[in-house]
Amino acid sequence: MVDAGTAPSAGVAFRPEVYKDPGLVTQLQRRIASLADGLGRPVKLMHICGTHEHEMGRYALRDLLPASVEVLAGPGCPVCVCDNEYINMAIELSLQPDTILTSFGDMLAVPGSIPLEGERRGDVRMSLLDARARGGDVRAVYSVFDAKRIAEQNPDEQVVFFSVGFETTVVAVAAMLKRGVPDNLSVIEANYYTPPATQLLPDLDGFDVEGFILPGHAVTITGLRVYEDLPARGIACASGGFEPVDVLASIASLLQQIRDGAPVVANPYGRLVKYDGNERAKRELHEVFELAPIRWRGIAEIAASGYKLREPHWYASAARRFSGQLDPVVLRGAEHPEGCRCAEVTLGQIRPDECRVFGRRCTPDSPYGPCMVSHEGTCRAWYTYGMHKEQLRVETV
Repeated sequence: MVDAGTAPSAGVAFRPEVYKDPGLVTQLQRRIASLADGLGRPVKLMHICGTHEHEMGRYALRDLLPASVEVLAGPGCPVCVCDNEYINMAIELSLQPDTILTSFGDMLAVPGSIPLEGERRGDVRMSLLDARARGGDVRAVYSVFDAKRIAEQNPDEQVVFFSVGFETTVVAVAAMLKRGVPDNLSVIEANYYTPPATQLLPDLDGFDVEGFILPGHAVTITGLRVYEDLPARGIACASGGFEPVDVLASIASLLQQIRDGAPVVANPYGRLVKYDGNERAKRELHEVFELAPIRWRGIAEIAASGYKLREPHWYASAARRFSGQLDPVVLRGAEHPEGCRCAEVTLGQIRPDECRVFGRRCTPDSPYGPCMVSHEGTCRAWYTYGMHKEQLRVETV
């Protein structure tokens, strides 16, 4: 029998149905309710992974929590935190002659701040899909290795991979570069390292979250040791998988830590997460990339939170290769369009339905801000799973 205080451990044979088992979900629900009753006060928790938000909506997991337990969405969507400068760079490069721009499908619909022809800057903004409609060669790929294949098949053209993501994405880029790439392939370096942003959150004014569900994908690479300073600052931490049992087990772990006044970095997701992470992946990653400051869209420039190519691999940097063809003023642009509150949503400061454009001017079919574009975006999850319907205001924009 599996302990309802945690998810099935690494020693339990993996059976996918266990992690959706209604009986175990009910046990965890009761455990959470008991812990919340023991606290006798409201508690705010936060996850740092867009997939967690998606799965909480998909399985209506917030409906299983007591009213006193609130789970907020933090900066866990790489598409949402990707700085506008990189989006504009990708758009500009996609319109260069003899250039193929490749990226993941989610990134193609994110608007930059480059205006469409004939429009005032900031009114109607171009995305990579718009650039493709204007003649740019923009292609969606499933991995960086697809971009490498395209470069091999098109030796007379420059192929750019717009690399956006957290630790799991940049590991694949490092693996590719270590094994050699065609001379005509370069990379836009828009990869983010999550621990510094997570550690910044408790310093924000009004931040009253007491526990973090750590990013489930990223910690398979980094491990949990990099988050040890958070318990020392009074923040409970737990790794988190993505099935209903995983998410509820993480919440139960956090509530128990808070109730006992003993925050730690717990590992309910032990079947995939090691405390020190994936040593081989980390070693290969840091041979190719180094940590450097990078802007998190709508948040801040955070020291040592971005992956930039080390000097031996500068040959693959799109920013360096095309530096003479890019206008720094155009690249900087504006972070968010007027009325968009994605930055506040990303920091857990407001719900998506508290943004005036949510569900009206901003929908998955016509996204106005980045949080509505990505499948990991909080606004996209709320719209898709109807989490906003009881709260949605009736005023029009």
